[in-house]
Amino acid sequence: MTYQQAVEYLMSFMDREKIPGQKYHEQHYNLQGFRQFLTELGNPQNSFKSILVAGTKGKGSTAAMIESVLRQQRLKTGLYTSPHLISFCERIRVDGKNILERDFAQRLEWLKPFLEKSRAEGRQRTVFEILTALAFLYFQEVGVEWAVLEVGVGGRLDCTNVVNPRAAVITNISLDHTEILGDTIARIAAEKAGIIRQDALVITSPQPPEALKVILKKCQDSLARLFQVGRDVGFRITDQTPHSVTIDLAGTFGSMTNLEVGLPGDFQAENAAAAFAALRSLQYRNLILSDNVIRDGFKSLSWPGRMQQVSQEPVIIIDGAHNGHSAGRLMDSLEKTYPGTGRVVVLGISANKDIAGIVDSLAPGCRAVVITRARHSRAASPEVIREQVAKHGVAAIITENLGEALEKAKQLVAVNDLIVITGSLFLAGEALEMFGEKV
Repeated sequence: MTYQQAVEYLMSFMDREKIPGQKYHEQHYNLQGFRQFLTELGNPQNSFKSILVAGTKGKGSTAAMIESVLRQQRLKTGLYTSPHLISFCERIRVDGKNILERDFAQRLEWLKPFLEKSRAEGRQRTVFEILTALAFLYFQEVGVEWAVLEVGVGGRLDCTNVVNPRAAVITNISLDHTEILGDTIARIAAEKAGIIRQDALVITSPQPPEALKVILKKCQDSLARLFQVGRDVGFRITDQTPHSVTIDLAGTFGSMTNLEVGLPGDFQAENAAAAFAALRSLQYRNLILSDNVIRDGFKSLSWPGRMQQVSQEPVIIIDGAHNGHSAGRLMDSLEKTYPGTGRVVVLGISANKDIAGIVDSLAPGCRAVVITRARHSRAASPEVIREQVAKHGVAAIITENLGEALEKAKQLVAVNDLIVITGSLFLAGEALEMFGEKV
């Protein structure tokens, strides 16, 4: 089986990332069925220690930070994230390196008899379940000691939630996947808090009051130990560049000054504080990390598609912001990192996202918005996006594809302006591929 054949076989199964609106219910997200499938595989998820990261915004970056530091400790690490930007291989990393295409194909070929047996018995697995099982098997085979797992959707019924994590991290919660998880912050928080175990270590980023209330109740009921960014770990930004943010930290786990985080954007400071708290909390699991290991891990961090500058003249930024909150944080960070610059936004959004909320955060103050669509079945109609942009009195131009959109943006941009490609991780992936960036 070649890699391309493996991808074609994988996509013959149900892909929830392409099916909008399936309610977060046991009928659709059968965690018990996935546990049974893993039992048939020998329960590979029990072969390594794990950290689970849930949340709405920043969970991938936070997971990458934690893994980078653990790797600096000379531990054999696994990182499982979603979605990918260009290749499925990005989702499964060992010691900071993507699984090779041939290894991906070989493991999927090994899984095929088990998958066909399940399919024949009417227990067809989903694409995300298959990828998760493949990651667990690969981690087991290569001897991963610690794996950092990013939750796919929600938490309670997500198939990453079969592990018994040494720590659980919940990044900032906002309205996203509302058609699946519920239309209130409290309902979404209840699903995210489903990763909290009895006697667990739990770390949370700053949360809306209604989300924090749910998390606190879950921790109390589970006798879990909760560490809150802002209460137990405070942080302050001391410097920002187009390539990094530097912070001071202080609180329950002591202090650390001038911690350089190898990702730009002030929103990464909050993610770094949560990652720092998670790493320090591992002392209660008999893992002590030195200051130097933590510094080296944060500084050497690489996580593509997050406020990533890929061109200098004009300055072009790629970011996968895909809800109103993250889009607003992106604009705030751009103003602080590139003060005094105008913006032309190249925008593509998935149809199941809060289009109005994203546009409300991005459009004000823009010179123009060039609308396009990613090569993905969930891409929203550019006409629908234009209706929202028009409400802000900003020029909106529709283009057929990203290449055309970028050329149009270059025509519109003034000296010292930024071109910002955003609205979707799928669009960010296409842009990175266009610029030849490694992921």
